[in-house]
Amino acid sequence: MTKITFNLPLFNPLNQPPLMLRQHTVPVELKLVAGEHLFTSTPMEIGNFFHFKVFSHITIPYSYDPDMQYVTICGSDDTSNKQLAIHLSLEQHTKLTSSHRLNGTGVAAVAPHMWTDFIDNTPVVKQVIQTAIRGAIDALVVQLLDAGVQGVIQTGPAPIVNPDNYQDYKAMFAPKKADVEQPSLDDIFEIQVIVDSTYAGTITWNQNYSFANIIDSTSDPKPTGYNSWIRLWADKCHGGSTTTHCSSYNYKDGRPGFDCNTSGFVGGHVIPGKKAQKVATGGDAYIFPICPRHNSNDNIYMSSRYNPTGVKLKYRG
Repeated sequence: MTKITFNLPLFNPLNQPPLMLRQHTVPVELKLVAGEHLFTSTPMEIGNFFHFKVFSHITIPYSYDPDMQYVTICGSDDTSNKQLAIHLSLEQHTKLTSSHRLNGTGVAAVAPHMWTDFIDNTPVVKQVIQTAIRGAIDALVVQLLDAGVQGVIQTGPAPIVNPDNYQDYKAMFAPKKADVEQPSLDDIFEIQVIVDSTYAGTITWNQNYSFANIIDSTSDPKPTGYNSWIRLWADKCHGGSTTTHCSSYNYKDGRPGFDCNTSGFVGGHVIPGKKAQKVATGGDAYIFPICPRHNSNDNIYMSSRYNPTGVKLKYRG
């Protein structure tokens, strides 16, 4: 498989005089070869502004890892200039254009004109554009997995460390650091730097994707009432809520018939594949919610059945 093609839905119908937009889909073709790439769609007519035709095209920066069959894109909360963007123009005029990302980063400034003025001063239109971008990113993940990609990584910002969660993040990322009752600003900043260098985003695996435990991974849940790894997963992958199913629910070694615990889920440290292994410091590790029975058994492998999205980290041991 050297390329994949699909149609990406973009925009719902909008009638906001003098602007009218039609619902449409964008044909996408992504090359699946190693390295970084930029897909640019062909401009399409999508509506009218007064009597002028409105055209739209999208750009999708991405990278591909052929060994893992993973595609990496910028997630909805990524603050870099490599996020999916929607570009709009009137009659494809080079000076009557506007470009949009969820984060606004890296969008070239243009001299104000009637098109940008209308968008900037019409909240419903700005919201429609933002909703379209977010929906396109979500749909892109689904389309990539449906096309046979094994995992989609979405980069994004690391969690923010503050006095309320300092003890959790210290326990997760720097357990050997001396305990303090009240962290100083230097303490908080030190842990934030570690978290920033360790957190690598989220990953969504394809259905039935095989994964196994990391041998000798950091124990979870944490002592003293901490349940930090599962909390990190919930905050980054599940809207802050817990799960009711193990990610490999009632499956082991690629088959049903395993009895999962129905509670006590932990944020298991796992790797792709069918064999539990040790991971070197700095290697890729993933956090997915699994039941205690799966978490304590290094002699079986698991299958992605529920909770397909997990956290990607650089392993610290």
